[in-house]
Amino acid sequence: MAANIEIRKINGIDVASFAENGKKERAWHNLGDDQQIFDRPMFVMEALKACHADFKVQMQPVAVLTDDILEAMKNGTQIDASVLQSLLIDNTKATMRTDYNESLGIVSDKYGIVQNEDAFKFVDTLCSGKWFERDNTPVIETCGVLGKGERVFVTAKMPEDIIIDAKHDDRIETYIIFTTSHDGSGAVKCCVTNVRVVCENTLRWALKSNSGMLSLRHGSNIMNRLDLMNTENAEFAMKALNLYTDYETHFKDALEHLKTIKVNETQLDKVIADIALSEECAKIFAETKNIYHEDIKTRGRNIFLGIKEAVHGGIGQDILQTGNALWVMNGITSYYQNNANYKDNETKFNTIMEGNVAKKVQKAYDTLLLAA
Repeated sequence: MAANIEIRKINGIDVASFAENGKKERAWHNLGDDQQIFDRPMFVMEALKACHADFKVQMQPVAVLTDDILEAMKNGTQIDASVLQSLLIDNTKATMRTDYNESLGIVSDKYGIVQNEDAFKFVDTLCSGKWFERDNTPVIETCGVLGKGERVFVTAKMPEDIIIDAKHDDRIETYIIFTTSHDGSGAVKCCVTNVRVVCENTLRWALKSNSGMLSLRHGSNIMNRLDLMNTENAEFAMKALNLYTDYETHFKDALEHLKTIKVNETQLDKVIADIALSEECAKIFAETKNIYHEDIKTRGRNIFLGIKEAVHGGIGQDILQTGNALWVMNGITSYYQNNANYKDNETKFNTIMEGNVAKKVQKAYDTLLLAA
């Protein structure tokens, strides 16, 4: 399963439990057929069905199977129900997906289930702001089922983007992510982020890199806590959106600060050399200022030249003011996202989000801040 998106064989065909608004971009894994890829945000019920999250989860008793019972089951021997009754485990239940009769996890009998439909409706209400007499609103961008149903996620786009540069209409999209688990592994979580969740990896990244989190335990009263018709609950939940204001301000301030840091060609070369070349080759370049020096390895040289070309003429560079740190950072990320070669799309995603490329981009950012 690509990035743990559920894939089941239906009528002999592998079907992915994922749907998205693919008008502007498709998910890196390209999962989903024509009925799962929309050219607009999705309504709640169509999103729920399109990603095959329209199943129910129930709590079922858990019993110990002794050797005698296992042997009886193996031989097809009738088992006395009263014996099974005596073997039930107190205070423990199994969560079961009812469409396939599959157990998803073992939980306390006080565990509170959030049905997938309720999760989707919560996001719809939170994003549309229609607390009373609301219509179903097309706000959902991506949604999916992970594993065999242990977790679902739904991404809804915020109504307004962060505007970095009004003159050139340069925007950063932000999303509300909602995820719930059915196996006892985690809380119900909602956060605001600029990560567009399309798989388990992006979900982990969004939950880690967010402006704040609305997190609720799967207690017996969980559905009461998610009732946004209750004024107290609504005010509490809206803190997630209030965090959006803080996030917007913080992010815009950081980008504006990058614009004020002037970067000349010598400084640019040093920043690129530090992330493109090995430590030894970077020292040689620092001493000689010659990227074509015989002791600088070809691979490092090609990366250096590729990044520099992306900074000076990569995607989006023509609309940015040249010679500042924002211009440099945009060029560096453009290279790694659009020009660098990777083994496959999953490797590309992992290294950009959490791997070697993420570390290089962070190193470049830190170096540029020191130049201020």
